[in-house]
Amino acid sequence: MNAGWRVFGAGLLAGLAGCDSSQSAAELHRYLQDTPGHASTTIEPLPVITAAPAVTYDAMALRNPFQAIAGQGGGSWQVSLAGDELDADRPRQFLEGFDLEQFEMVGALSSESQASALLRVNGVIHRVKVGDYLGRNNGQVAWIQAQQIEVFELIPDGRGGWLERSLAIPLKQQS
Repeated sequence: MNAGWRVFGAGLLAGLAGCDSSQSAAELHRYLQDTPGHASTTIEPLPVITAAPAVTYDAMALRNPFQAIAGQGGGSWQVSLAGDELDADRPRQFLEGFDLEQFEMVGALSSESQASALLRVNGVIHRVKVGDYLGRNNGQVAWIQAQQIEVFELIPDGRGGWLERSLAIPLKQQS
């Protein structure tokens, strides 16, 4: 351990011996004046930055795109008269516990008496026929084709009436 301190002390003395500040500073100053590119150069001033022109927002008077246009029934929705005959006491079917957007049509079956569709929801395949209910908003299967099924929903409009929406669930193509 004593030898390590001797080497450290020798290195420290050698480092301090090389620090003659007056001679080193003069040489450095002379070198910087003689070397091209290191001579005192003037720094160009920064360009003047002009402020951007003020713009006024004129769209505040326009219609909010997220609100329905008054008198048009909310876009593709239609006012329905079927709400009067809607049976609130009807027992709910199992598939009415899922949103319609969760269903995928994976097949269609047909017999002489009726057509059926195979729908997958949450990894389970269910067989439905025309008249079956599915979806959370009183959706009912209107017709079944080989490539899609059509479902009509009745949704309360919040004013005591009903809105009707038609939704097609296409056959999912296998990839």
